[in-house]
Amino acid sequence: MITVGHCGYDSKHRTHLEMRRPCGTPDYTLLLVKTNAFFSIKGERMLTLPGTVILYDKNVPVHYGSTGLLFNNDWIHFLPDETDLPFLLGLEIPFSTPLSLPYMAQLSEYARMIVIEKHTDHPYREQIINSLMHALLYSLASQLKDPEDKVMTNKYYPVMNDLRMSILNTPHKKWTVEAMAEYVHLSPSYMQHLYRELFGISCIQEVIQARLGTARFYLRTTDISVQSIAALCGYDNELHFMRQFKKFTDMTPSQYRSSLPPTT
Repeated sequence: MITVGHCGYDSKHRTHLEMRRPCGTPDYTLLLVKTNAFFSIKGERMLTLPGTVILYDKNVPVHYGSTGLLFNNDWIHFLPDETDLPFLLGLEIPFSTPLSLPYMAQLSEYARMIVIEKHTDHPYREQIINSLMHALLYSLASQLKDPEDKVMTNKYYPVMNDLRMSILNTPHKKWTVEAMAEYVHLSPSYMQHLYRELFGISCIQEVIQARLGTARFYLRTTDISVQSIAALCGYDNELHFMRQFKKFTDMTPSQYRSSLPPTT
């Protein structure tokens, strides 16, 4: 179990900040820094850019601060118990080392959820926080294992990935090229080029595959009519849905449903 103590999300200090803890703290400290900053490590002052993470070990000197008028970060003090300490150490995240990340937003979202859970009161709060801490640390370690991932270092990756998640979660929406380009504030031609470059599939093919995946799910798990499934998946025309389904599966929706083993 990983227990979280003090924590904060998107904390903003609009005056110069300098944090000194000569003896550190009795727990581990994770900082996700979203603005320019400095860190003093063993007497050496290091300047860092937005998107820097640092994990402090227990009881080690801590000295960091802002280099401008704004300091913005997420911060979590946590302690793993004896069963989870090997997990933390096994991830091989360097201690007291400022590290630049290609995709801070995902980690920050975990921090946001952890802070929310910390300030709620329900029977499974500690279990949820424990799970979120595991996810956050796994995600951090994953980024550090492959820091040169060209996809995630692309400056448009966060907004393009947000578009992709929206398509996959709501394939029934009217996803035209123009609507997708407006979503990410890019020209239609550049958005299409970028989508294929980042995700290895065209944006329109992504929509089609997401809709057909949803259709197969409904055909497998419900007795909803083909016409209703077509509408649920974003098709205005049942015939168009049936043709597209057959093109990609070599079966009509009804044939696909009939080919499934009976459920018990």
